[in-house]
Amino acid sequence: MKTKSYLLIIVVTIILLMAGYLISGQDGYFTRTILLSGISIVAAISMLSFWISVRSIDSENPNRFVRGVMGGTFLKFVLCIVAVGILLFATQKKLHKPDLFLLMFVYLIYTIIETASLFTLSRANK
Repeated sequence: MKTKSYLLIIVVTIILLMAGYLISGQDGYFTRTILLSGISIVAAISMLSFWISVRSIDSENPNRFVRGVMGGTFLKFVLCIVAVGILLFATQKKLHKPDLFLLMFVYLIYTIIETASLFTLSRANK
């Protein structure tokens, strides 16, 4: 079941990268390098957060699972803030706002997938 969740994250990443490449054409509304690197970074952060949460799912102590989920969520949140800060520093305050809003939507997609997978794994583990 855990491998299906990892596979789902990888498949969604590939689909989002292809969609990001298509909507950020030469005369497109989005910046291709920012969009593709942002999707890749959010995917890597989500994979790390999911791994931290899944690591504690088999524990007999339910508090350990809650701590794992909260730790993974907090880590994902902080790393995304750091990534946005680096992006703002690198672009010298010339950030194209639609890129940032689209990446926030990508963050939401990964959060929904991670939450649904953790819910399914926790129910199956009972």
